[in-house]
Amino acid sequence: MLSNLAGIPRPWLDELYDGPALVTDPDGRAAVLNEMAYAAGRRKEVDASVLSDMLELAEAARMWALLEHEEAWVMGLLRYESAEEWERD
Repeated sequence: MLSNLAGIPRPWLDELYDGPALVTDPDGRAAVLNEMAYAAGRRKEVDASVLSDMLELAEAARMWALLEHEEAWVMGLLRYESAEEWERD
């Protein structure tokens, strides 16, 4: 992790640190983080260097979440259920 998070908008950091949402939908949450980062860049809230850091952190978070998701699947914390299984319950 970066030693200095100065300059990164707080709402973006809040999204980054939402571990359960990241593990549940790694690709979707990373896409949200990327869009938020680019939007902050367009609004000139962050400079190119900070934008680059934000995009790198978003990708690192996605990779972490994919690994966590895989581990949860192996441990049996997550499972696939078809619509038929849901209707039986």
